[in-house]
Amino acid sequence: MVNVLIIIVFLVGDVCFATNRTKLFQDIIDKHDARVAPFDTASETIPLSLTVFLMSIREVREKDQTISLCCWIHMGWQDKRLFWIPSSYGGINSVVTTSKYVWTPTSVCLYNEINEDKCFTDERPVSILPIGWATYVTSRESVTQCPIDISMYPFDKHTCTLRFGNLFDSMDFLKLNLDLSLFSTQYFVQNEEWDLITTNVREAFYVSHNITLRQVHFEVIIKRRPGYVQLSVFLPVVVLSFLNIFCFVLPIESGEKMGTSMAIFLTFAVFLTIINDSMPKSDKTPYFTVFLVTQLLISGLTVILESIVLYVHFKEQENLTEKLFLRDSTATNNTRSKLKCGMCKRFKVSGKALENVFMISILVIHLISLISLLALTL
Repeated sequence: MVNVLIIIVFLVGDVCFATNRTKLFQDIIDKHDARVAPFDTASETIPLSLTVFLMSIREVREKDQTISLCCWIHMGWQDKRLFWIPSSYGGINSVVTTSKYVWTPTSVCLYNEINEDKCFTDERPVSILPIGWATYVTSRESVTQCPIDISMYPFDKHTCTLRFGNLFDSMDFLKLNLDLSLFSTQYFVQNEEWDLITTNVREAFYVSHNITLRQVHFEVIIKRRPGYVQLSVFLPVVVLSFLNIFCFVLPIESGEKMGTSMAIFLTFAVFLTIINDSMPKSDKTPYFTVFLVTQLLISGLTVILESIVLYVHFKEQENLTEKLFLRDSTATNNTRSKLKCGMCKRFKVSGKALENVFMISILVIHLISLISLLALTL
């Protein structure tokens, strides 16, 4: 019996609460004209609060100069026509309806959005408090313009901006308020490729046709995670680069110097072709790309220098053999032999000495290119 009475009490309470809510909608919401903005006088302005909850960074397209962000957006404003006393309606402290039944600031737009849906005109939930404070809630995946300079790749850092403003700022009395604007990363999920460094909110003013337009800019500062590029691209390239130096260490008598040099050069060419797909596409050339091309050219130069070393070495061997064979020959043959090795005698250059000079030169060039890359990008 007690259980039955408890159930009846709860049912009566729910019915009363529902009745109060229905009466509240009839008295406040239904009498509200959603077509008319809440401006009583021509001099009155309504401050608009704007809160952006950044959820994730979906994609950064270097070639298109765009960034894709997932976020929730809350817009709040004061509408005195939506005021009620909670005690008169069973203590109801908030109601939720849709933007179809109340006025919403549809003239607020995301100026640098590249899609067609720039302004907040879709029907979305609107929560209302007794003081007449309404909050429009929406979610969107915004693809906005973002200047991206990949010169420092893979250590590049960029600042992307969401530019909110009133489309009719010169004739509408709705003003975006910086003090009421907030950029929250409370629910942000990290991206695998990009780190979120910080966020910022600031005001910006533009003058057009003698009219000052106000915007609120929500800035996102991101930095690329270089770990993957360092392990999969940078480290192999550095290893291949220093392998060029060890080509000069191989004994000439082994017969593997030219084969090793050509193998490293072809490996460079194939490797750079493979990693070309993972490199960001942009009109600006990254210093890292210049470094990769430089290493390819150095590898080709190594092949040429090894050819010179082999030529000088075997020319020395040929001249030495002829000198031993023609030791007891006539003076004419001796003179001819001396002329053949005249270059070696004149410059006193041996294959071994030439090889050491080339090895030191290639090592210095490698170090200069590597230090230059790190100094420019770090």
